[in-house]
Amino acid sequence: MRLLGMLLALGAIGWVLYSGSGGGDNDTVIPTGYQQSLEKAESVEDTLRAGTEDKLKALENDG
Repeated sequence: MRLLGMLLALGAIGWVLYSGSGGGDNDTVIPTGYQQSLEKAESVEDTLRAGTEDKLKALENDG
């Protein structure tokens, strides 16, 4: 009976520690807010790149 109680207590302690450390939710070391900022910056970069390519193509066609 004591062994069963000790195993249950160790399991509970392990679960608390695992949950407290993030519980496997975070796969990266980059915080969520920074990750969202990086994604927005990539979107802006893609938009600027597409606009620049369109302007270059227009200049090539005119010249």
